[in-house]
Amino acid sequence: MSDFQIELLTPEGTLLQDRAEEVVVPGSEGYFGVRAGHAFFVTSLRAGVLTVKWQDKNRCYRVSGGVVQVTPEKVIVCAENAVLTEVEHK
Repeated sequence: MSDFQIELLTPEGTLLQDRAEEVVVPGSEGYFGVRAGHAFFVTSLRAGVLTVKWQDKNRCYRVSGGVVQVTPEKVIVCAENAVLTEVEHK
């Protein structure tokens, strides 16, 4: 499976800068998934859980407010607030 770059930024700094196979994002119109090669778009971020899937683990962050930019090679999440809530090993 292809991977891509994920960045999670907050006003306090960079919370995450890593590779991912899939990211599930709480967008303004509901949750959406992103994989490598996804079409470019920008949307607002609503409060919810951002899930980053990579190899044998899922990392979940509670996020609120902000903006998400998706390109075929990268996802940048600029959140007003973000906290790591769990790391799940498959």
